[in-house]
Amino acid sequence: MSILRPIKVRIYKTIRIYRCNVIKRQLDTACKTMLDIGCQELYFYDQLKKDYDITLADYMPKLDVIKQEDVQNLSFEDNSFDIALCQQVLEHVPDPVAAIKELKRVAKKQLIITVPYEPFFTLARFLTWEKEHLWAVTPAVLKHYLGPPVYENKIFFKRYYVGVWKFE
Repeated sequence: MSILRPIKVRIYKTIRIYRCNVIKRQLDTACKTMLDIGCQELYFYDQLKKDYDITLADYMPKLDVIKQEDVQNLSFEDNSFDIALCQQVLEHVPDPVAAIKELKRVAKKQLIITVPYEPFFTLARFLTWEKEHLWAVTPAVLKHYLGPPVYENKIFFKRYYVGVWKFE
């Protein structure tokens, strides 16, 4: 076990709590259904389940309550969910553009995406983190395919980008 592991876990949990609080303030409270893609830990589910009917999905689900889905080719109908929530996923998929288009297709009213704000932390992550990022999905890429967001922010020392798009 790495001596840095407990420190990294604590940092990750702190960032997750902070990101959740930012996202909760942006959620459309009139919405009822939500897709949470890439939700292995169920942290956000536990925070939001009393307010939304949430479908949990991941490419490699570790729990029975999580549906197996590929964000690049979702099995859901168009406009299936009032809100689609995709956090820290796009940088891991082979075709993030296909994933962005799929998320937009299934989101009826609101799409919330978070991605690492690269390249500022790439060197630090390369030296200490074990994450496998295939792409640096930038805010410019998201805006190119989704248009301007109604809300955007670089949070937690500008480590993460949060974008919110509204439809209809």
